[in-house]
Amino acid sequence: MRLARLTCVSCALCVCGVVPSGMFMQIMVTPAIAQVRKAPKGIPGPAVQRLLNMTPAERERALARLPPERRAQVEQRLNRLAQLPPEQRAELQQRYQAFQSLPRDRQDAVRLELQSLRALPPRLRQRRLASPGFQREYSPEEQRLLRESLGLPGVQ
Repeated sequence: MRLARLTCVSCALCVCGVVPSGMFMQIMVTPAIAQVRKAPKGIPGPAVQRLLNMTPAERERALARLPPERRAQVEQRLNRLAQLPPEQRAELQQRYQAFQSLPRDRQDAVRLELQSLRALPPRLRQRRLASPGFQREYSPEEQRLLRESLGLPGVQ
């Protein structure tokens, strides 16, 4: 929580031009990437898809091996995913595959940027997305992934 708040404030300072984007990367993103790598990873897309394709008995056996808290999280995600219309599920799968095709360091940067953008109020989020620093730091494909993950059009 503290990291999210600090990242949000730092990102806002970067968007407003108070802190140069290079300094933001050096101060906030590099240490945060190390934390993301240490954090427990969620079930990757293909694993979720495998669980969805299992029979209820097979899924129950697979989930029984997880700690109770983790199991509850996975079940909640599975339920949300299962309730999506097939076309939305397909879009998520395509976005996940595009994300997985990025190099590891770019995945980390995109994941951190997405977390930072979600923490920003809508007005600051739009400013960040339109900023020259954002345009320089992320490829068009990464920008599209970030916008789509936020529920925004892929092209601005």
